[in-house]
Amino acid sequence: MGPVRAKSSDSKGKKSSSKSSGKKSFDKKPSSKATKTSKPYAKPTTKVTTAEAKKAEAKKAEPVGSRAQQQKKQRSDRQQQSSGGDLKIEARKLWEQLRRGDLDADVRRTHMAAMMELIGGRIKEITLKHDMSRVVQTCIKHGSAEQRAVISGELAGAEIELAKSMYGRHILLRLLKHCPAARARIIAALSGHVRRLVRHKDAAAVVDECYSVYANAAQRWALAAEFYGGECAVMGAHVTSVDAILAESPQRRAGVVAALKASAAPLLEKGTVQHGVVHRVLLDLVRLSDGADRRAAIEALHTLAVEMVHTRDGAHCAMLCLLHGSPKDRKALVRSFRPFVRKMALDEHAHAVLIGALDCVDDTVLVAKTLLADAAALADDLLPDTHGRRVLLYALAGRSPHYVGQDALAVLRAGDAVRAATSKKDPATRRRELAAAAGPPLVAWAERHAAAAVFEPLPSQAVAETLVRAPCDKRRAWDAVLGLVSHDISPGHVLLHPVANRVVATCILAGHAPVRAAAADAAPPYEGNPPFAADVLAALAESGQLLPAAAAGAFPVRALLEVPATAGRARELLTPHLAVLVAKAAGNATVAAIVALLK
Repeated sequence: MGPVRAKSSDSKGKKSSSKSSGKKSFDKKPSSKATKTSKPYAKPTTKVTTAEAKKAEAKKAEPVGSRAQQQKKQRSDRQQQSSGGDLKIEARKLWEQLRRGDLDADVRRTHMAAMMELIGGRIKEITLKHDMSRVVQTCIKHGSAEQRAVISGELAGAEIELAKSMYGRHILLRLLKHCPAARARIIAALSGHVRRLVRHKDAAAVVDECYSVYANAAQRWALAAEFYGGECAVMGAHVTSVDAILAESPQRRAGVVAALKASAAPLLEKGTVQHGVVHRVLLDLVRLSDGADRRAAIEALHTLAVEMVHTRDGAHCAMLCLLHGSPKDRKALVRSFRPFVRKMALDEHAHAVLIGALDCVDDTVLVAKTLLADAAALADDLLPDTHGRRVLLYALAGRSPHYVGQDALAVLRAGDAVRAATSKKDPATRRRELAAAAGPPLVAWAERHAAAAVFEPLPSQAVAETLVRAPCDKRRAWDAVLGLVSHDISPGHVLLHPVANRVVATCILAGHAPVRAAAADAAPPYEGNPPFAADVLAALAESGQLLPAAAAGAFPVRALLEVPATAGRARELLTPHLAVLVAKAAGNATVAAIVALLK
């Protein structure tokens, strides 16, 4: 038994040793738990290590702060690396203080002195950059005359380059505004280069500012002379217009017109007609040329004329296009004006173009449907305006010097001979048709606003002209004014108010007052008007306000005594109170005139 046991123990030992030898440990993978427990210090794979390392390096390289702070730092680094970087950084720091609106004057002078010391001698090289251009502009704005002269002196000779720069042009505009001593030099530097500069997007603004705002007559001619040909460009300083040249040398007219055509062709082709110097060129082209040349210029301006009417020369040019144009040209021009009726009517110069269209276009139906209808719809905006009222009142009063400016009136009168040749309709017929189109909407406006408008200087003129000249029924509008007459006499009464009393007096005297020579072109009063004088006298007599009005010096009462229709009845009512009026006449010229009429 012993050997057997030994054998079994040996075999068991062999089995146990085989189990403990680890041969079967390669057949199964160790569990993750065993791996983590037995090897907690194990390193990750090589791939993971590389990714984490890159992530850690990127995190360390990330800039600290907001995105705006990061961009500011990057911009500062770029400026430091560029030429004059330190100068720009210091100048910007000073500029942030200098541009403040609430800065004390003494502090501003100190900052300006520091800034001039910093940028002095280097202004020319920094002006074409956006940020430094703003710095120089602020120095020109807030600097003293001496400091501005220093800046202007350093920029001398660079006017063309600055004018063509997106940022430099603003420096020239600042110098023109704040440094009068530099204006002549800048204008002289631009002269001779204007044909090229007006076609440049940035330089054109500088040329227009020089020509339209700061140049005198001689300087304006110096800027425009190159458009008229080489001979005109080298004329002496005594010449200020092409008319002076042609007066001395009429034989040059053909050459001047040819030069104007050549100069205007690229401008008309590209539509570059917004600037004052170009308006002068186009005006002289239309004015001096004739025949086919003039027709071609007018045709080219069909859609461009509306872009020129904001200047005196541009408006004059547009009026000549209407005057010399064919019916087709006039129709195209009128239609191009229609989207801009309000803007043109309120403009100092453009309103005269609308008056010119009313004065010469035979197709009054077209004018009534386009210009007059749109203007009448804007009566609330136009009639209280100095320029806007003139368009509508021209339709009623014609060429009255009260409503048509002297320049426009001169152009209209000078074109009468041309209008007689180019227009088939009689001027009186045209005037009646325009008044018939404008009358009803103006009467409707007067019915709504007359009670208040008679006390306003400009609207009161519209009320008076509508009541006197509108060829339609206006009884309701007149009743709105007449209702104010019977009120008790007081300082603000319609007969005593310095503005309103003129409306009533104008209505009373309509058709009876002598026509002045200056107003010979004005339209006559409408023959179907209400009996204004009789209505006023009746209202005063019924309300018992005739004597108080006469004693207060109401001018309409004097007008009642001058008009044949009411003179007898007014004298009959006032004569019994002559002693009262004589007592009031000592310090009132109107009462004294009333007493004289009664005697």
